[in-house]
Amino acid sequence: MQGSSISHLRVISIAIVLFMAFCRPAGAQHASPASSPRPLTLKVRPDDAATSEGFERFYNSDYDAAIRDFEEAQRAHPEDSFAVNHLLQAVLVRELDREGALSPRLYMGAEFLHVERQPVDPQVRARIEELTGQALSLAERRLRTQPSDADALYARGVTRALSATYEGLIEKAWFTSLRSAMGAYHDHKHVAELSPNNSDAELVVGVYNYIVAALPFYEKIPVFLLTVNGSKSKGIDDVRRAANAGGETAVDAKTALSMFLAREHRYSEALSLMQELYRAFPHNFHFGLNEADLLRISDDLPAAVAAYRKLIALGQQNTFPHPRLARAAYGLGECLHSQGDFGGAANAFESADQMSDGDRAQAIHAKLSAGEMYDLMGNREPALKKYAEVIAMGNDSAEAQEARRLSKNPFRDR
Repeated sequence: MQGSSISHLRVISIAIVLFMAFCRPAGAQHASPASSPRPLTLKVRPDDAATSEGFERFYNSDYDAAIRDFEEAQRAHPEDSFAVNHLLQAVLVRELDREGALSPRLYMGAEFLHVERQPVDPQVRARIEELTGQALSLAERRLRTQPSDADALYARGVTRALSATYEGLIEKAWFTSLRSAMGAYHDHKHVAELSPNNSDAELVVGVYNYIVAALPFYEKIPVFLLTVNGSKSKGIDDVRRAANAGGETAVDAKTALSMFLAREHRYSEALSLMQELYRAFPHNFHFGLNEADLLRISDDLPAAVAAYRKLIALGQQNTFPHPRLARAAYGLGECLHSQGDFGGAANAFESADQMSDGDRAQAIHAKLSAGEMYDLMGNREPALKKYAEVIAMGNDSAEAQEARRLSKNPFRDR
């Protein structure tokens, strides 16, 4: 039962991360930030310059500037829970990015369940809790007198979704996160019933519908007990409507839709969406990395290699406020390995190790992969050196166990 519960919590957390969208195919061309940006005009609330500029900066990963904009909007609209939610989201996502928790790769499996809890600045924790309480208070004050107020229900659902993200991915409080996540789902489902034209509310509902439908049968029982029905096609349709409506969640919806389409092997559509986002927000490293990853998983390896190399070059030119260059270097190494360029792959993995910037898990993966490439080239001495480094860093990790095995028997491609 414990394993099933944790698995379900993992799925709910995936859904919430997709809602936050930090994040994040054959024959397609890579669109780099050198291309002319194509702005996405979002219908935001409150509809003022500070909020609009805050979203532009937020999706370009300039979190500090976005926070200043959202603070200005909050001061101008102190009773608006939407304004508080925008500020809360920016503070939270800045912390998630600091922890390296915005990579879609983490959520394709159970990796993030094993990521060590990172220390949170007490002032950041206090501010997140203060903003969460303030946003909930503003929404619930309206709901006490108007229980069917769609705007207040929507705002409360957003706050609950953000709270679930914080509780699950930062505090690792999975059951508390689950309660907040389910509250967000039901709030937005109610909004969709009260206000069918509210496309923003369709994002959370659609994401949950897709995720639940994608669960293996043995994991669906606890979900259905929580009254969440699932349909992949309906989920994709709901998210697509939110993506096309141009509301506040349009960018988040496009990101989620791209990932869902990729999971359904509809790579061309998925890549087109991610390219649109990357052109619109050319300083968002995660959009560029997602694009390169889509090219790689769709087996367009030459385009993927070019995309990763361009991303690394732009990162070294300070194009991105918060680049994770080690991840791009690692993706490049995977592509070169698949192309049979073991020497180039080894160099890329070595670069990923050097660029890991304190990310211990990334460094261990890169060292192990570099050692495997040296083995494929028949260079046993540097391979053994890499395996020894992995063992020294990894202790009883799966990577350390694999390194011990490879220290006795050289790596061979399967």
